[in-house]
Amino acid sequence: MKLERVEIENYRAIEKLDLTLDPDLTVLHGDNAHGKTSVLSAIATGLGSIPTLLPDVSGIGFRKADSHGAQQMRVGLTAVGGLAWSRRARGPRRQSHLQGLREAVDAIVKADQENTEPVDLPILAFYDTDRAVIDR
Repeated sequence: MKLERVEIENYRAIEKLDLTLDPDLTVLHGDNAHGKTSVLSAIATGLGSIPTLLPDVSGIGFRKADSHGAQQMRVGLTAVGGLAWSRRARGPRRQSHLQGLREAVDAIVKADQENTEPVDLPILAFYDTDRAVIDR
């Protein structure tokens, strides 16, 4: 699964961002404290919806530190091929925004259970810079 587009609203210091990703490679670069890690963290939070659709698995979600005021936070992801979903916090909840993703994950689980052919599973490894700081 390749991501095509990322939409971020009120996440950390990002008020609103609509970012189209190149199908081959997207490089985020810039000075410190300009939002690169925030973009990656938002993507990880959006992808955190995938494990929540699997039995007995949890994914990462919004944290209190991700809040941008009292407004609704939203991360929307669109994969190549048009599959789109979003995660929200502090606003109206709609279950339908995960329906397409739920169907895609169910198809992967079914193919894996039936063992008819090898299944490519989406994998993301991400270590936020917060992990490098130890609270005392």
